[in-house]
Amino acid sequence: MKKQIWALVSLLAITVMALTACVSNDTAAPQANSVAQLLRLDYVSSIDNSARQYFVYLPAGYQQNSSKKWPVMLFLHGNGERGNGQDELDYTLIHGPLYEAWVQKRDLPFIIVVPQLQMFDMAKLPYIANRSAADIPKRLTDGVPPRPDMFPSTRPIAPAEPVSDMSTITPLLPDGWERAEQDLLAMLQNVQASYNTDVSRLYLTGISYGGFGSWFMASKHPQLFAAVAPVVGWGHPDLMPPIAQAKTPLWVFAAGRDSAVNKDYFYPGIETLRQLGHSKVRFSMLEQAEHDAWRQVYAGQDLYNWLLAQQKPTADVAVTVFDQVHVLPMDSDQLLSNQRVLVQGDRIVAVGPVAELAIPQGATVIDGAGRYLMPGLAEMHGHVPPLADFSGIPARYLDDVLTLYLAGGVTTVRGMLGHDQQLRLKEDIATGKRLGPTLYLAGPSFNQHTVTSAEQARERVRQHKREGWDLLKIHPGLSLQHYQAIADEANKQGIDFAGHVPEAVGIEQAILLGSRTIDHLDGYMAALGGFDKALTAADMAPLVALTKSNNVAVVPTQALWQTIIGASDPAQLQNYDELKYMPARVLAGWQRYLQQPAGAYYSGDTAALHAENRQRLLRALNDAGVTILMGTDAPQLYSVPGLSLRREIPQMAAAGISNYDILRSGTVLVGEYFADKDRFGQVKAGQRADLLLLEGNPLQDLSVLYQPAGVMVRGQWLSRATLDSKLADIAAARRAEN
Repeated sequence: MKKQIWALVSLLAITVMALTACVSNDTAAPQANSVAQLLRLDYVSSIDNSARQYFVYLPAGYQQNSSKKWPVMLFLHGNGERGNGQDELDYTLIHGPLYEAWVQKRDLPFIIVVPQLQMFDMAKLPYIANRSAADIPKRLTDGVPPRPDMFPSTRPIAPAEPVSDMSTITPLLPDGWERAEQDLLAMLQNVQASYNTDVSRLYLTGISYGGFGSWFMASKHPQLFAAVAPVVGWGHPDLMPPIAQAKTPLWVFAAGRDSAVNKDYFYPGIETLRQLGHSKVRFSMLEQAEHDAWRQVYAGQDLYNWLLAQQKPTADVAVTVFDQVHVLPMDSDQLLSNQRVLVQGDRIVAVGPVAELAIPQGATVIDGAGRYLMPGLAEMHGHVPPLADFSGIPARYLDDVLTLYLAGGVTTVRGMLGHDQQLRLKEDIATGKRLGPTLYLAGPSFNQHTVTSAEQARERVRQHKREGWDLLKIHPGLSLQHYQAIADEANKQGIDFAGHVPEAVGIEQAILLGSRTIDHLDGYMAALGGFDKALTAADMAPLVALTKSNNVAVVPTQALWQTIIGASDPAQLQNYDELKYMPARVLAGWQRYLQQPAGAYYSGDTAALHAENRQRLLRALNDAGVTILMGTDAPQLYSVPGLSLRREIPQMAAAGISNYDILRSGTVLVGEYFADKDRFGQVKAGQRADLLLLEGNPLQDLSVLYQPAGVMVRGQWLSRATLDSKLADIAAARRAEN
């Protein structure tokens, strides 16, 4: 609880904890069923596999009201209360709501969950090394102990001076609560499964180090909490977008005389929330208080009353359980057999063996016996239709495309069309107004028609950043000077750019200037002369090495490009079963291309050689460890959204990419690409609940992806029967239109 030295800490890969309740002899209440109880629950930490305990406080009246659902409060302590989770657990009684409820015997109507954070090499800090068991307050048989005095301070009360730039301050703590994220999630799941809890009233609060931890957990899991109250711990602006999007109610407390935490740092994060349109934020500066302002906060009644007034809508907290399913978590190529996966709202909240993970009361159970569960797939170069009317295209076409993506197991799309109405479409999907995959969108194209000067290009980059686009879309035609201006300004603004490689720029400069992905491989073919001569490993090696060393990813889109360059079999294309889902006008345009192929990418007589070179290059890139991201560029020539994966995946396999790496290209690697937006791409607690239930093992047979037993998108379950019904409806509409 002293001034911190901030550093960015990577989250550790974890396994789910096994938790079982037990009552400690020294903390159990003497009269069962009549008074509050303090329980010690055993668990095995996912951090270091150590056996530990955490407190669960059951309020007075809990045993007598068997039908009542109680609100849950998760409390995160400060740095000075770390410990081994065994005999040192009692240090967490010193401060916070557990001190009030257990030591001061206040009637707080919450189930209170209090874990203890590991030391992580901080045991030598003076205020930890010099602490004593005598500091731990005791619950008295009669009465309560006197409250300790507030920290004295001679610091003058001075006006806050909000910081304007937090870019050099990292958002995460060094060895803080972010390392215990998965432990905390599993504790909450266990408490919710084992006790009578109100899942619509889950609250989070913490002091100092725990205040920062509260911001972190709120940012990673905003959908879990009905309200969050960080006390003397500020939140970094980078953590705010998920909280603002979920509209999580906040009450933030700072201390005017704080000598440990800079009060000026509270304002940038709160201002960011305001700019993002989040209005459910309270901020209290306790001017007279030192760092221990939490004593004042928890000793009063206002915070508890405010928390109890916050409740999530029931629809937001529905629980779904995949039971007895084989899980491919995608953190490795190993399968976890006979698992339960619990989903609450739009998040996975727990994954564990059937014997160790209870099914919460009232949960919807999906039978997974003999089936396989993996993350939903991604389309990293999609052309999602905009919210606009096009002559001759059915009005329902947009919603049909979104449905087709889901039916094909695609739960995330990086949209590269760049229409100015698509941000509203993204919001409609995120808020549930439309059903579809989660969208990450490029803005309107940067090309020779939209970019007129270097300064105008820079302003356009800034505009796209202000408007909220996720990346910049690069099309052919840009000059090197304009491309350099775009790249430089994009780097300054912190926004990615990706797409085609303009001829005047060339693949080497695109890579060196920081294009996040190279799409379609054409830039490589142009540089290597791969349109009309066979490429060798030696030809490709320098560019492959340059791509790898600059951490640039590739989105190949091989199946579509085989058609565009003229290397596909027209008869085979026109026999694709999925064409029945496309409008007649779209199909007519595709057929015209086959009859009269043309355009900058058409290879004519050398198309077969060109296609072979593209496959050679893809193999070389994969063999070198370059990140390959799944993409099909649908809907374009004979590439039907979602269902186009059944055409792309065989191309990837033919290039020598293993089944596991093909799956990675559409799951965990995409999650890493969008790590600053959300957490998805793995079957792990805390990840977005985008899931595919399959009838077979995709590690052995990728074709099982093409007919999933069901798809979950952001926690919404679509069974095979539901998907078939939606597909039948689209096909019927197409027949009627045609």
